[in-house]
Amino acid sequence: MGAAVPVDMCWFDKTGVVTEQSWEQVRDGSISTEGWVEATANGWGALVCWVAGPANTCRRPAAVRDRHTEVLVMTNGATVRQPSVLSDADLASIDENIDTYLAAAGVPPVPRGYAWFVRRPGACTSDQSFWAAINRGMAEAGLEALEPLHHRLALNSVLQDLYRS
Repeated sequence: MGAAVPVDMCWFDKTGVVTEQSWEQVRDGSISTEGWVEATANGWGALVCWVAGPANTCRRPAAVRDRHTEVLVMTNGATVRQPSVLSDADLASIDENIDTYLAAAGVPPVPRGYAWFVRRPGACTSDQSFWAAINRGMAEAGLEALEPLHHRLALNSVLQDLYRS
């Protein structure tokens, strides 16, 4: 018999059997992205993928990360947008922040080098309606705290409802 696995590292497969979960169970996406929503490239997007589970998540090798961004500079009360380029240190810091958020939610670090996709539930007819349904469900959960673990637990309920409908 295998070692005990923490509940937050498990998921229920389609037959209701509890299975240990890992990022490596997510299929590599040689699939069409039709019916799939690209997850945001941040801790929240990674958490949505984790909670959706391997059956509802796929990944593809990511394109080279775009280093171009805009920064807002405030001078004498005026806000000006200025182009900026992210350094290797900036990108590493972003990755560290994602891992920190996931760790606080009880989730292992997301593997690098992939774009992540979540299967859109049937009730969601567009990417926008998918994210709106999640946001609505999270708002209805009435979370007072901003703790990632509470986000994960509430998100689990929200996504279970979405995939059941």
